[in-house]
Amino acid sequence: MQILKRKNLTGVVGLMAAALAAGVLTMPGQAHAAEAAYWTVDCDKSPAPGDPGAHDLIAMIYKTGDSSKGAISSFKGNGETLTIRNWSGAMMRFKLQWATADGSRMERTWEMSLGTGGSQTHTFNIPEGRKVYTSVGTPGGSTAYCNGIS
Repeated sequence: MQILKRKNLTGVVGLMAAALAAGVLTMPGQAHAAEAAYWTVDCDKSPAPGDPGAHDLIAMIYKTGDSSKGAISSFKGNGETLTIRNWSGAMMRFKLQWATADGSRMERTWEMSLGTGGSQTHTFNIPEGRKVYTSVGTPGGSTAYCNGIS
C-alpha cells in the first residue's frame, strides 16, 4: 500500500510540474494576447484647415472599456506640429516619420517615450506633400498608427 501512495504522490508531483512548465511556456503568448485585448487603438484623419491637400492626424490608444486611460499623438498638417499626451497610467512610445519625395523610404524618424501625465508639443519642418506617419503604442506591442500628407 505504501508503494502505491508513493507512486500516486510521484504522479501528482509530476502532473503539477508539467502543469507549471506548460503555464510558464505559454505565458508569454497569453500575456501578449491579453496586452493586445487590453488596449483599443484608433486613427482620426481629416483635412488640415488652411493647408489644402494636407491632413490632421490623431493616433489614439486607450484602455478597452475605460477611455479615461489613454494616449494620443496629434499631428497638425498646417504648421507641422506634433502634440503628444499620455494619461494612460503606463509608459507610451510615440513616433513621427515622413517619407522622401518619391516615397521610396523614410527620410526622418522621430521617437520618444513619455510617462503618464506628460504632454509635449514639437514643431517640424516637413516639406509639403510628403507622406507622414504618426503612432503611439505600449511597450507590450499595442500600437495606433495613422498616416496622411504634410
